[in-house]
Amino acid sequence: MNRYKTMWVIAALIAAVVGTVLFPQAVYAESGGGEGTLSAEGNGIILLRGNGDIQISGNGVLWIMDHEGDAEITVSGEGRKQEMTNGRTRYAGFEGSASISGSRVTVALSGYDIVLDANGKGRFRLRGEGSFSTGTINGSWEESFKVYSFE
Repeated sequence: MNRYKTMWVIAALIAAVVGTVLFPQAVYAESGGGEGTLSAEGNGIILLRGNGDIQISGNGVLWIMDHEGDAEITVSGEGRKQEMTNGRTRYAGFEGSASISGSRVTVALSGYDIVLDANGKGRFRLRGEGSFSTGTINGSWEESFKVYSFE
């Protein structure tokens, strides 16, 4: 593994420890958002919450929360699955892809080689290096989280 990917794996592991404690409260507070599509690629952390269909792949730590209990979730690839409280599932050492469809879900991936396509209604946050586009916005991932809506 090259030095760049090693750095992202270490960052993902740190985020996993911190995210396990902080992630549910920080993201769950976000509600509403726009309706439309989102495509993103990069290295870092991506968080999104809403309803609709989400396709995500990459390497690192994947979190999925099904707030309504109606999500259809398919995960393939490598990783250690851990069922947590409040409908949260964490995949540490994730190296694969996931398809999530539901009425109220939260998905996060901390790592590298992240590719995400989503459509529905919600909000998202990005931190790291990469690019994203919605129906009306084309942008870059930043060093600090900024909240965007699907459009």
